[in-house]
Amino acid sequence: MEKETKTNNGLSERFETAFNRIHNHLKAITAQKDGDAFLELLHTSARNHASVRAHLDELKQYAKLRNAIVHQKTEANYYIAEPHQEIVERIEQIDKMLSEPAEAMSIASSPVYIVEADTPLIQVLEMVRDFKINEYPVYEKGDCQGLLTGRDILKWMANTQLDGQITIDSVKVKDILPEKNEYLISFAKRDANIFDIEYTFEEYQSQNKKLEAILITHEGRSDELPVGIITSWDLTKNNDVILSP
Repeated sequence: MEKETKTNNGLSERFETAFNRIHNHLKAITAQKDGDAFLELLHTSARNHASVRAHLDELKQYAKLRNAIVHQKTEANYYIAEPHQEIVERIEQIDKMLSEPAEAMSIASSPVYIVEADTPLIQVLEMVRDFKINEYPVYEKGDCQGLLTGRDILKWMANTQLDGQITIDSVKVKDILPEKNEYLISFAKRDANIFDIEYTFEEYQSQNKKLEAILITHEGRSDELPVGIITSWDLTKNNDVILSP
C-alpha cells in the first residue's frame, strides 16, 4: 500500500535553509568553541546582541518547529510536516536581517551640524531654533573635542540665571562644553553596519559607561568631519529599522 501523498517539501526546505544560515550566524557572532547547540548559541547571542534578543522568542519557537519537521524525518527529502508560507517568509526575513545588516548610515542623522570651540553661544541657539537639533559635535583645530547638547546649554543657563548673571553675548561654546569624560562619544567608519553600532553601545554599557553618541566619519577618526551621528535615542527610536527586516 502506497504512502499517503507526501507534502510539497519546498517550504520545508526553505525553512531549513534559513534556519541553518541563522545557526551559522549565531556560531560566528558568539565564537563559542564548546558546543554548537542552537538554543545555547541563541541565548548566548541574545545576552550580547539586541538584534538577536528582539527575535529570541520567535527563534525558540522556530527551533521547536525545525526539530519537528527535520529530526523526525523517516526518509530522505520527506518532511513530516510543512510550515506555513508566512512562517517561512518570516524566518527568511530574520535570516536576511542577521546576515545582511543595514548600514549604520541608515539610522544616522545627517547632515551633522558641527560647531567650533570659539563659536558664540548665541549662534548655537540660532542653530537649535533653525535646525531643531540638540547635539553638536565641537571641533577645535580640526579635532573633535566633545559633544555640546541642548541640556548642556539649559544647565548652564539655569545655573547662570540662579546666580543673577545671565548674559550670553560674550559666551562661547568652550565656556560651557562639558569635560570629555562627562559625555562619552565614539567614532565609526562610514561602512559600519548597525551591528557595529549596537555592539559599541553595549560595550560601553557593559563597562557602566554612558555613550552619548557615535560620530560616523570616513575612517572612524576624531580628526575627520562627521557624515552622520547616532545617539542612544536614535538606536531606540529606530528599533523598527534595526530589529525588523
